[in-house]
Amino acid sequence: MYQPEEKLPMAQPKQPHPKTRRRRRDAGKGRFTKRDCFALIWIGHQYSIRLDQLQWVLGRFPGRGATYTNWISKSAARDVITRWAEEGLVRVERLEVDAPFWIWLTHKGLRRMGLSYTYRDLRKLKDVKGEDLTHIYAIRLDIEADEPKARWISERALRQGQIRLKGQKLLHRPDGVVVLPNGKTVAIEAELSAKKPFELEEILLELLWGEEYLRRKAEYDRQTAREFSRGDRSPYDQIWYFAPKTIRRRVRRARERLFANLTISQQEAERIYIAWYPLPHSDEEITQEVREDNEALGLDEDEATRVEDTSAQ
Repeated sequence: MYQPEEKLPMAQPKQPHPKTRRRRRDAGKGRFTKRDCFALIWIGHQYSIRLDQLQWVLGRFPGRGATYTNWISKSAARDVITRWAEEGLVRVERLEVDAPFWIWLTHKGLRRMGLSYTYRDLRKLKDVKGEDLTHIYAIRLDIEADEPKARWISERALRQGQIRLKGQKLLHRPDGVVVLPNGKTVAIEAELSAKKPFELEEILLELLWGEEYLRRKAEYDRQTAREFSRGDRSPYDQIWYFAPKTIRRRVRRARERLFANLTISQQEAERIYIAWYPLPHSDEEITQEVREDNEALGLDEDEATRVEDTSAQ
């Protein structure tokens, strides 16, 4: 009886498989955007940042489809922070109950951004207060919004490399320095707590006259140091003081005393600009802020225009 040949099992067709992809050179590493680099370097230079202010920093690069051109939402900022934290670049902590949390760079984050600062845990800093930092950051953000090409030098950068010998006094260090597009260098002071009149005067003179005045104070009595230092000039073309109303009055009185007793000249007095804090927002408030300081200097409208033109050059 005829027996048909036993059928061999049919060869199964090969199953399709995904196309083999070449391994990315940056596989296993976080993919960084221009915004990431900008924001992390911004934070690194400033010690830290609070979430609500980070929303404005990240808003410099809002991305496609963003509702705003200079700010991103809290949820969008949280997504960015989560990615940074997963890569070990930042620490995230809530320092106060019912307040936005803070972000600062880890050892890894500082090295990744090419910053040579020593790592500092914001929770343990005794010489840096979170509340003071928020005021300085608000001032910086406002200046950068008006002058996007301005270059900010942070207090942390100014402090780096300073060595204080026992018994040696260091020159007063501003809260920040701004180099404006026109090349002018401006010392920034956020004066939010009351200081003694003499202390305020000394801060103003150190900002106006610089290292030579400090050196002379170490060699002579203060009055002699003041007499010998007239005409000296610090690297700062201008000094901008940001202060609430009561503190503004104190700073203005200190400036007036120095001018009245001929310690500083009219031109030096005009280098010190005393601004509002909290910051003015409306055009009317900004105009009032300028008028207030011009009147304190005794400048009429023509003289005020001359000072503004000189500052802009």
